[in-house]
Amino acid sequence: MVKIVYVNDEYVSASDAKISIFDRGLLFGDSVYEVIPVYNGQVFLADRHIARLNSSLTKARIAIPDREWLPLFAELIRQNGSGDMQIYVQVTRGNQGLRKHDIPAVIKPTIFAFTLHMPYPVTENAQRGLHAKIVEDTRWLRCDIKTTAMLANVLLNDDAVSAGFDTALLTRQGYVSEGSASNVFIVSENDEIITPPLNNLCLPGITRQIILELLATLNLPAREALIPVQDLFSAQEIWITSTTKEIYPVTRINSHQVGDGVAGEIWYKLHKHYQQLVKTL
Repeated sequence: MVKIVYVNDEYVSASDAKISIFDRGLLFGDSVYEVIPVYNGQVFLADRHIARLNSSLTKARIAIPDREWLPLFAELIRQNGSGDMQIYVQVTRGNQGLRKHDIPAVIKPTIFAFTLHMPYPVTENAQRGLHAKIVEDTRWLRCDIKTTAMLANVLLNDDAVSAGFDTALLTRQGYVSEGSASNVFIVSENDEIITPPLNNLCLPGITRQIILELLATLNLPAREALIPVQDLFSAQEIWITSTTKEIYPVTRINSHQVGDGVAGEIWYKLHKHYQQLVKTL
């Protein structure tokens, strides 16, 4: 099947998709992106993802394009076989025609989108959990913007993966910030569910938001608070959340086993309710 992508108002085969070498997204990473989940051909939480895309654009001072996103998503899904997938959308500041740092007063954003076909977690695999390495967070100070300037994320993730771990958990000045591509939750030794507060050092994850809402619905004690690194080692459960990982247990931190070394009771409960949400599409 030929993969079809969207580039600036056109649907073309992936092999024919092109942008200028002078596009600021390529030259400076001057762009933002969004990844939207699709289950059984239906977009999940599109309004929230579009709102976050617009928020990132505003923070990056990139003009919000005048686009009807839902028909665009539907056409990409149709032309790429439907089913379970994700839609990747990137908006760059545009093609300036030269390499210059100054933001031009007038420039048309470049927009492209394509489908990803990463399988969602299978319960039997997820319950074994991930092994995570603690890595010092050396990224910039605007992690609340979902920008494509992600070299630091790539290197931090590689610090973990090249050492034989599945993922990285990032810390700054002794506190957990987030994962290399996810948000983080813990179930503390006092049975509290805690996730770091949203600020400039933490991406406002859509799945994170949904999990907090589910916890409230289930009357489970949850709060946003700073998580000292040492609390990872006393936690009963640890999860990461993202569009592609949904809610995924971490069962080992560095060489330390988390809880019983398998997914915990609260994760099972949340996983079940999250899947029920998906099935309502």
